[in-house]
Amino acid sequence: MAKKYDPQSNSLFKKDVPKMPEGYYSGDKPNPNLRAFVEQHLRERPYDPETDDYDVPAFDKPIETTKATAIYNMHTYWSKKPHDAIRQYIRHYTQPGDLVLDPFCGSGGTALAALMEGRKAIAIDRSPAATFITKNYCTPVDIDELQRAFEELKRRVKPEIDWLYETRCDRCGGKATTAYTVYSQVFQCPRCMEKVPLFDCVEVKGETAKGKPKKISACPHCHKRGIVEEISTRAEKFGAVPVLVSYICLSGCRPARGERRHDDPDKKKREYFETYDLGKIREIEAKEIPHWYPKDRMMHAPDDQECWGVKWRAGTSNFRTVDELFTKRNLWALAAIREALDNTAQRDLLLFAFSGICLGFSKMCQWIPGASYPFPMMRGTYYMPPISKEQLVPHYYENRIELIKRAAKQITISEVVVVSTQDARKLYKVPSASVDYIFTDPPYAEKVQYGELNFIWESWLGFNTHWHDEEIIVNEVRGKTEEDWANMMRQAMAECYRVLKPGRCISLCYHDTSEGTWALVQDIMAESGFIVEKSESALYIDTGQKSYNQLVADKVNKRDLVINFRKPKPSELTPSIAITGNEDNTTFNEKVRQIVRDYLGANPGSTKDRVYDEVVSRMVRSGQMEAHDFDDILRTLAEEVRTPVMKNLFEKKESDLFGTHEIARWYLKETELVIADAAETAREDAAAEK
Repeated sequence: MAKKYDPQSNSLFKKDVPKMPEGYYSGDKPNPNLRAFVEQHLRERPYDPETDDYDVPAFDKPIETTKATAIYNMHTYWSKKPHDAIRQYIRHYTQPGDLVLDPFCGSGGTALAALMEGRKAIAIDRSPAATFITKNYCTPVDIDELQRAFEELKRRVKPEIDWLYETRCDRCGGKATTAYTVYSQVFQCPRCMEKVPLFDCVEVKGETAKGKPKKISACPHCHKRGIVEEISTRAEKFGAVPVLVSYICLSGCRPARGERRHDDPDKKKREYFETYDLGKIREIEAKEIPHWYPKDRMMHAPDDQECWGVKWRAGTSNFRTVDELFTKRNLWALAAIREALDNTAQRDLLLFAFSGICLGFSKMCQWIPGASYPFPMMRGTYYMPPISKEQLVPHYYENRIELIKRAAKQITISEVVVVSTQDARKLYKVPSASVDYIFTDPPYAEKVQYGELNFIWESWLGFNTHWHDEEIIVNEVRGKTEEDWANMMRQAMAECYRVLKPGRCISLCYHDTSEGTWALVQDIMAESGFIVEKSESALYIDTGQKSYNQLVADKVNKRDLVINFRKPKPSELTPSIAITGNEDNTTFNEKVRQIVRDYLGANPGSTKDRVYDEVVSRMVRSGQMEAHDFDDILRTLAEEVRTPVMKNLFEKKESDLFGTHEIARWYLKETELVIADAAETAREDAAAEK
């Protein structure tokens, strides 16, 4: 008998899901199949330098894109770049079937972009968390198999999860589940000496030491007596306590949601809070978690070492071990799910979703009234806010699975990748002159501490966390200096030069505010043998998604600059670097001043970051970048005009305009306009004469 067609299953139209070959990923170790993969590629697409006619002009288009996509949001990663921007570079510099390398792959944006453009890819990173995330981004997903595996996982952990978050509805007395619990740090009032949860403080208007208006948290006891006494979050902390619980009634009660506070005036609600909410927390605290969970000391720092890393901060991130970053209840829930995953189909993909949400269920999740999704308050830090929100783990885990399913429908992969966890300085398994293009986002000196930030993920995933001696980073706690970073980068770029085919390009996507670091990058690339690809203007990737404070901040680091370098062919003479060694500070600064004059003359009213991008891009492309005081040079030539901006861009109310929230735009001074006009006239005359 023929099987009845189920229109819901859409099984008649389901396409076969492509699979990656065996051995394309090797966990937290170097991939032993890397050499064979590249050699097979060279057999399929032989390279002959005698007949090679590769000749592609420089990429010359700034890119504005967005992070607001399902693919981008499948998993958090530090300083990640949208894959669709990288695709544009890959389309320009390569042909289908070519081989693309990223020696600092991070979350795998380059590898994914290459695969979606029909190119082969090599993804390398020293962090096992990075290569694990890359592996899952680059692995085709069978959505039906993923859903079945997730349903099985839910079935296995449901009884334990239900017990962890169970409570009672104070309206009908029926069963309820905890949606979230708010924890508040307790501080002592310096006036009345009462210990007060910050949650209970009264928000009043105050002012900073410089007389600017600000909101302050005042002691509620003093406030009742007409006294405004500020409770400082920098003062001694006396522990975090539960102060509010939101619950969902499971007994058909309407409204389904309820809320209880520790100081609720309603006697019944207060009793329920004490009996069912605090009672459950006390019950959990009294028991041992019956599952494995990571207890590693952060960065394996010795007990007698005060701070475990650069991201350690007294009072805001001074936890010592991985498990201390979580409340006991959420630690238990995560541990139960993590243990169940080891014996579940689609394990790696479910682990990928698990690591993608786990930081959002730590004590870093800030309580913001009305916010519906858990995120650490500050990306790229270990900041534990004074008022945090303990969320229900399973609900948001299911949401992440749905996000992955949506993203998977948008990813089409027609080529293969090899992912290897290894040092970018040791690409000995990649033959010389075998790679067609490199797009990479190298480590930003001390700006992003990948090893420290990935440590939580790697501990939960069970990876080796003793790899940090090989990290290319500046880290004063571990004694890694800028000189160490530069030497390691030289070795990595020398390897990139070796494996890249002559005439091919490497694109460096870099985000750093240090002119000195930019000068080092320029010199490192020149020492490796690369020459700069010429472009008419600064190239950047601008994702547009910025907070209000980022938009109004008068800073220089708002986009990622991209500078393209080329490995010269043997017949080419490598041009000498423009820096002679005899240039003094005055000579260099005058070149920067000329760039600022030219740019602001053509683009009056530009923001500081736009001018800075132009200076860095032009000086690095000419091989003349040096450390300098950009702010000082800018202010000698131009003056800023601050204009108010609307805080709420959607509700254009007059009340949303604040005099202190302004964007600084820069214009050449009158004297500089005369110089700029004269220079422009001279250039025009010279061009006409020529």
